[in-house]
Amino acid sequence: MMRRFLFVSLVVLLGAAGCSKPGGSDAPAPGSQQQAAAREEASASDKLKFKDADDRERFSLKQKEDGAKLVDGEDKELARYKWKGTALKVSGPDDAVLGYVVGSAGGALTLRDAEQRQILFTLARQGPGWRLNDAKGALLYSVSPDDEGADIQDASGTAVARVKVREGKVSLRDAGGRTLLATKSLVRADAAACLAFERLDLPQRVALLFVLQSMDR
Repeated sequence: MMRRFLFVSLVVLLGAAGCSKPGGSDAPAPGSQQQAAAREEASASDKLKFKDADDRERFSLKQKEDGAKLVDGEDKELARYKWKGTALKVSGPDDAVLGYVVGSAGGALTLRDAEQRQILFTLARQGPGWRLNDAKGALLYSVSPDDEGADIQDASGTAVARVKVREGKVSLRDAGGRTLLATKSLVRADAAACLAFERLDLPQRVALLFVLQSMDR
């Protein structure tokens, strides 16, 4: 009688255990899917993706804990950015130093060579906007922000581009209104305007964008 009681008890316990794990697989931990989604959203927010008028990705700025990385539309690395105190070091994919962005008096930003001996360009405050000067102090571009974006003009005052902020999208357009680049990331209009500085190479332009984007408004 006792043996039969033990056998029946064992059957009941095994049946209960089988019901608690259907199919023999573990149930996902509570909240794991939500945590994974949160990680994906955080990762996406740390990437500034720029596309052309045909919706093709041209380049992206992938932000990291100590700086950022610039890659092209094929995810090929173009430049590296790393904070060195308040200065931003700009390096190539091979880690060779290309230059620095260094803050100076009055809130200006200077683009310097790899040895930080020579100032190549200076982005200085001009009213609510900015002006980009060359190594000799000559004006190259001016940036004038407004409520809907920012205008970019050359030294003669001719419009060369405009940043348009509308419905959660930031676009850089040429003087004729044609879209050159666009992003759905929250990029400052004056930072995006740096992409119109054609006298600078792309790593330099994005370096200025990154520094401005990192500043308090």
